[in-house]
Amino acid sequence: MDEPALNVSYETIARFFEAAEGNYRNAVYVTCSSSCQRAEGCRDFLFIPSGDCRPVIFPVSDAAAFIGTAIDPSDCAGTMTGSCFIRIYRRFLDLTLASDADCPIKQLLHISNMPKTAI
Repeated sequence: MDEPALNVSYETIARFFEAAEGNYRNAVYVTCSSSCQRAEGCRDFLFIPSGDCRPVIFPVSDAAAFIGTAIDPSDCAGTMTGSCFIRIYRRFLDLTLASDADCPIKQLLHISNMPKTAI
């Protein structure tokens, strides 16, 4: 059987599960809102801060494919909107992202898929 293609690197998955202590339920479920006009590739994601407080995000569709089960927001440690996530991490995003022309969450996902030394 073919495995589904994921939009995250295995390094990102490892960082996520390390921060979540092996359980996605320890993460926050973030709903992607219209704040970025639902840019292509923008969707709900799981979020947890890493040991150095950098955000680690894992798209829900990828998490479900990787884990093999649907992700129910009520199973997670909490929920928040994408705009709330962006407000909380505004300073980090301003310092990390190249521009504000594209969805910051989409850019963050791209950056998080780079080797750890790049972020």
